[in-house]
Amino acid sequence: MSMTTENAKDAGAERLARMVGRFAVAARAHQHSLEEMDEERGGGHVRVLTGLYAAIVREGERGVEALLALLDSEDDVVAGMAAVFSLGSCTERSLAVLRRLAEGEGLLAFRARCAVDLWERGEWRQPGG
Repeated sequence: MSMTTENAKDAGAERLARMVGRFAVAARAHQHSLEEMDEERGGGHVRVLTGLYAAIVREGERGVEALLALLDSEDDVVAGMAAVFSLGSCTERSLAVLRRLAEGEGLLAFRARCAVDLWERGEWRQPGG
């Protein structure tokens, strides 16, 4: 039995939503591992984030748009991670998020400042790249 076109679109949208949700969860887990100074877990989360990012953008324009929607997340950790992964493709919007976060205090603000500094010096490297 074959799926109708509408069912296929719904299934694709659901899969994309799950991947974007997992990206948000992995972003929070990564931040937590950094706060706990657990490099091994942090590295594992980076690998998960990198894989999810690749899968999301393989979905084409709708995947990119779904990731960019995370830039508006109320969770600064999620917005910051989406900005880091989107910096090369949506530079101005991502820099705006990172600069806003960099004005704060703590580890997240420090990491945002580092990302902005690397970008401005032309030394930015895409995560996982």
